[in-house]
Amino acid sequence: MTTETHRISVSEGEAIVVDWSAPRDPAGGRVAVFVHGLGSHRRGEKALHFAQRFAAAGWGFLSVDLRGHGDADGSLRELTMTRCLADLAAARGWLANAAPAGEAPVLIGSSMGAAVIAWHHLAHPRDTAPTVMIAPALQFPGRLAWQLGPAAMEEWRKAGVRRFESDWIDREIGFSLMEDALNYDPQKLLHGYAAPTLIFHGMRDTAVDWRTSLTFAEDCAFPHLQLVLLKSGDHRLTEHKELLFDTLWAWLGHQT
Repeated sequence: MTTETHRISVSEGEAIVVDWSAPRDPAGGRVAVFVHGLGSHRRGEKALHFAQRFAAAGWGFLSVDLRGHGDADGSLRELTMTRCLADLAAARGWLANAAPAGEAPVLIGSSMGAAVIAWHHLAHPRDTAPTVMIAPALQFPGRLAWQLGPAAMEEWRKAGVRRFESDWIDREIGFSLMEDALNYDPQKLLHGYAAPTLIFHGMRDTAVDWRTSLTFAEDCAFPHLQLVLLKSGDHRLTEHKELLFDTLWAWLGHQT
């Protein structure tokens, strides 16, 4: 597998960074795009495993560092869903030139990255390529208000930034995330999302409750959703990466 690294301009002089491995058949090979979660990067364990497996199958693979993550410009102080969507749009635009002859890419998102691809689909309703979500934080970022409570939210607003520490992240995030969140009501996803989707969620996930994925699968107006629950799985599901790929690969075979 040959991997190239590229910087892609987004806006305001900033750039995202991608790792790209071309499909075996440049004239029409399939491509998958991986979007990481909050505080992660394009070379996480799942992304690297998927890159190898897709390459072995002859697919192209694009893994993205959103701004504020990995080697991309910016910081999490400027993180917003709108910026993440602009980053994904830039990656998709670059990919259209790198692999112009293939079908629409399969989008794979982990945690926050799953929310990004979900909102991307809502903004691009003609893009109905199969989609895979891993531990999707589909109520991000609005759910933070409920989790923190009014007092902590007011402190965050006044300070402008808040430090978030967990097993997955230790970074300062700007309050602009919450101001921007007003544009992303999760109810809109339930009524407008329309892409064939496979969802994985671990039942020992302490970061995003697996029941939110169950509720989404039950209540989403679009019927072609499948949910796989892993009883021993945590938020990252890295210990299950082989099972994830084998399952998504079999599922993709039924989407064409």
